[in-house]
Amino acid sequence: MQERLPEKKPPANGGQITSSDKQPLLSKRGMSLVGGVCVLAAIAAGYAYWQHETLYPSTDNAQVEANIIQITPLVTGLIMDVKVKEFSTVQQGDILVELNQAPFRATLKRAEIRRDIAKQQAAQATGAQAAAAKGNAEEADIAVAEANAGLSHATIKAPVDGTVGKVRIQPGEVAKAGVPLFPLVDTSTWWVDANFKETDLARIKPGQTASVWLDSNPSKKLTGKVEAVSRASASAFSLMPSENATGSWVKVVQRFPVRIALTVEPDDLPLGVGASASVTIDTTSDGAGSAAK
Repeated sequence: MQERLPEKKPPANGGQITSSDKQPLLSKRGMSLVGGVCVLAAIAAGYAYWQHETLYPSTDNAQVEANIIQITPLVTGLIMDVKVKEFSTVQQGDILVELNQAPFRATLKRAEIRRDIAKQQAAQATGAQAAAAKGNAEEADIAVAEANAGLSHATIKAPVDGTVGKVRIQPGEVAKAGVPLFPLVDTSTWWVDANFKETDLARIKPGQTASVWLDSNPSKKLTGKVEAVSRASASAFSLMPSENATGSWVKVVQRFPVRIALTVEPDDLPLGVGASASVTIDTTSDGAGSAAK
């Protein structure tokens, strides 16, 4: 008789391999190695970021600035004509406003007549009267010069190249001496006032190279130079500086204005006073070395 072999029982789960039968893909040692590499990478990235921020401090608290001249008449007179419109571009010497010249011409005419009479009297005077007559003639010359100046001031011209601001005057109104008529933005010189944290000031020196990006066109980089660093914080210039003598004082990192002179004004990117900007300063450039010498 043949002996019967014992029957083999089928494996559990229909012959499928369970997770308990699989070998772990990574050992504990391998996972520790991967974790260590990630930590080192994070530390390296953090150090690189800190190093970059140290050598290249930046701020987005910055504004474009230029000189704004208030066009102010030197004499009082009736406005006859306003030659410019709001936001128009003018060149130095262009006529902006014309006042009524008739009163000034009359004053000049009277001064010239008095001068001629005074000179005739000075030429005919003799003895003790000669000195007094000569003095009268000199005063008459001064009066003529002042009348000429008054007549020239009746024509108000642009002192610089620029862009006119808001114009709120009309012909028929009276312009008063010393009272501004409208602003004129001097477009010959532009700069950026950037407010940097006080923790960055030790590395910022005049002459260092700066990169500027305007919010109106962030893809266009402008170049400039550090011109000056303020000796007072931005809050110190406010009309009501903060008082730290109270018991609820909280330490806040102060910001100091740094003036960045733009080296070249872009032709394809019109600048405007008050435009927001971002600034990065290269503290490794020549400014630091020149300041240390």
